[in-house]
Formats: sequence, structure tokens, C-alpha cells
Amino acid sequence: MGRHRQGRTGIWWRRWWQAGLPDGLAGWLWFMALWFVAGGAVGYAQSPGSNGREFLADRLVATVNGDIITQSDLVWFLAFDPDVNLVSISEADLQRVLAAKIDLLLLAQEAARFPLANLTGEEVAAAKQRLIKRFPSEAAFRERLESVGLDAETFERLIRERLQVEKYISFRFQTFVLVTDDDVLEYYATRVRPALAASGTVTPETPDDEQRALITEILSRERAEREQRQWLEAARRRADLVPIAPYARAVIGGQESKGAVTPEAGPPPAP
Repeated sequence: MGRHRQGRTGIWWRRWWQAGLPDGLAGWLWFMALWFVAGGAVGYAQSPGSNGREFLADRLVATVNGDIITQSDLVWFLAFDPDVNLVSISEADLQRVLAAKIDLLLLAQEAARFPLANLTGEEVAAAKQRLIKRFPSEAAFRERLESVGLDAETFERLIRERLQVEKYISFRFQTFVLVTDDDVLEYYATRVRPALAASGTVTPETPDDEQRALITEILSRERAEREQRQWLEAARRRADLVPIAPYARAVIGGQESKGAVTPEAGPPPAP
């Protein structure tokens, strides 16, 4: 009977943890897989009277510390999100993606200053598959890339760039996170036990080994995310952010306002 109760408690714990685990850094890292793109050579525009799409000369959108962001950068990100209709891209979509592009470009610029481990073929292949699995089929994904002029070679480069930034984020914001036993006990007493009690589950006064490990993971992610958010806020203030496209001015302040990014310019939730 005791083992049965323990098993049910374990089930309730897992359900609570899965439901309550914040997107945090994990969500942010996956969001990068959908976002991180470098400058391209073509831009997107619909052709009046045409059933398809045409690719015209690219449009400059903004610069970040001298690095150019083009409209194709933003369209490529949107192509990686299966929920976005590429036939009718809204200005709000472009602004949302531009805000994320600025943050990731700041991270990429910082990552370039550090020697990071070389990527393996397995890492690149796994990252590609994670992205492809968001779509109904690989054929649908490939067709999506072709619709915005993104060839296999460029796609490979974008994946590698994303992984390099991911490695930097892991090194910079996760490696040195410290979670003490007191932190774990406080989290368990103030958040886990009340949540489980509300579901009718009787829990011991102290967490077991599994719960300790999960709480440590949650706290590590929360603290790493907070460190990253604070770093980005400071980086935006220091950065030379220049809007070029009219819609970019809603994300970036005037050219005279160095680093003036609106509160909405932080990383959006992972799709």
C-alpha cells in the first residue's frame, strides 16, 4: 500500500512539474532554432496578379553595432514557424521578429569573442531534425524553405550559427548557476507542497531525491534566464541600434537614442 501511495505521489509530482516548468532558457534555446538567421541576399515581396511569390532586392531594416539586418532575415525566421502564414505577413510579425533578431545578434556578437567547441556533424543533424519535426513532413518543410528562397547550403549555415550561439548561452548563463540545498527546500515548501496539496496529494515535509533533482533544474533554468535577460537589457543600452525601415522605429527608438529598445523588444515566447 505504501509503495502504491508513493507511486501516485510520484505521478502527481511529475504532472505538476511538467505543467509548472517555465519555458525559461529551454524555451529560449528552442526559439533560437526558429530565429537565428544571418544576412541574406534576397528579400520577399508578393507579386500582384501572381499565384506565387517573387524575390526582389533585399530591404535594409536596421543595424546593430554596424551589423545589418535585412527583411529576408525576418522572413526566413517566419518560414521556420509553421504557424505563420507567409502569404500575409503582418507588420506586427516583422516587429516581433526584429526584436528577437536584435537580441540574438547581440548574443552572436558577444559569442564571437569566445573560443567555443567545434560543432559535430551529429549536433548539426539533430538540430535540423528538431526543426523539421515541427512540420507535417520533411517535404512540407523543404517546400516552405524554397518558398522564401532558402537553399540547403544557407540552411546549413543558419543551423550552425544557431548552435554556436546556443553553446555560448549555455557557457555564459548556465555554467556558473549555483542552487543550494536551502534554495531547494524553500522552493519545495512554498511552491511544490502547496501545489500538490491543492490536488489532494499528501506529501512529506522534505523532497525526495527525484524532487530535489527536478527543483534544482527548475531553479537553474529560472536563474540562467534571469541572468540572460539582465545581460540583454544592459547590452541593448550599450548597443548602437539604428532603425532603417519605417516599422523598425516601433522596435528601436530614434537614431539619436542609442540602445533605446521598447519593453516589447525582449525575446518572445517560444513558438
